[in-house]
Parts: sequence; structure tokens; C-alpha cells
Amino acid sequence: MEKESALQSAENLEDQLLNTKDNQQAENDTESDPEDTQETQKEDSPENTENVPADEVKEPETIEDLKKVFQKELSEKEDRYMRLAAEFENFKKRSFQENQSRVKFASQSLALNVISGLDSLERAISQAKEEENEQIKEFITGIEMVQQQFIEALSKNNIERINPQGERFDPNIHEAMAVIETDEVEPDHISNVFQPGYILHDRVIRPAMVQVAKK
Repeated sequence: MEKESALQSAENLEDQLLNTKDNQQAENDTESDPEDTQETQKEDSPENTENVPADEVKEPETIEDLKKVFQKELSEKEDRYMRLAAEFENFKKRSFQENQSRVKFASQSLALNVISGLDSLERAISQAKEEENEQIKEFITGIEMVQQQFIEALSKNNIERINPQGERFDPNIHEAMAVIETDEVEPDHISNVFQPGYILHDRVIRPAMVQVAKK
């Protein structure tokens, strides 16, 4: 019995020695060479940039650099603002001119319709004058008064009649319907007016249809 107890105690003592040895080995591994530890830390340190790509390493910007960046951005924004302001000003001018033109020539369509009726009235007067009748002549006189009233009404609305008999031919306001050789009228002058023209403000709404003289 005493022999078995002694064997058991010997086994326990051996186990304790083995455990103690393992613990000491673990401590030695933990307390490794400081130089190795420093090398490892040095390799892992963010200050070691040997393995970092060059384009990822950026120097901090100075105050002067920031000033240059801000000045460039400010200059670009000022240029953009000036362009937008100029475009807006041109847009306002165009809009104003278009509105003025629209108001100025708003009566053009009505004027052309009135002029068409006035042409018919003038043709009727011209045909009536060919009749040798006193009563018709008195009637024609009244119709001519109405014709003149139409012309005056158009003039009050800035619509001027063009009757360029004997004037020099101007292709801007006259339309040559025929050319005649004559010595009675100077060359390039109008010898006959087939149909008068009309101008609304500074716009020709209908050119005068004329016959032009030449040598």
C-alpha cells in the first residue's frame, strides 16, 4: 500500500515539473529579443512608406497652395458669372426689341386688308372716269373723297403711300414690272406707276409696281 502511494506521488511530481517547464517556455517566447520586436514594429509602423505607392503619398498643402486653389476657383466663377450676366442682358435686349417690333407692326395685317379694298375702289374710280356722264362724274367726286379719307386714316397709323411717278427707281421700295425706252423720262426713273406701294413705319409692306424708263 505504501509502495502504491509513493508511485502516485512520483507521477504527480513529474506532471508538475512538465507543466512548470511548459509555462517557462511560453514566457520565454513572449519575452523575445527587443530588437526583433522593434524591427517588427518598424515594419508595421505607418511611417515606413517604402511599400506605399508614390501617388498615394501626399504632402500637406501650404497656405499659399490653398490660396492659389481658391483664387483659381474664384476666377472661374467670376468668368462664368460675367458670361451669364452678358447672355442675360442680350436676352433682355432681344426680348425688348421683339416686343417693340411686335407692337410696332401689329397693324400690318389689317393695313394690307384695307389696302386691298382701297385698290378695288381705285380701279372702280378709274373705270367710271371713262364714262361720259355728268351724274357719274359727281358720283366719282364723292368716291374720290372717300378714297382720300382712307389714305389719311392709313397715314395717321404710320402707313404711308408710295406713288413714285417720275422718281428714280429704288429696288428697295419699287418693283419693276416693265421697262420702256423713252426720252420723256430720265433713264432709270419711273415712267408709270401701275400700283402704289405702302410703308409701315420703316418697313415696306408692299412695294410700288412701276414701269422704268431707259434709253
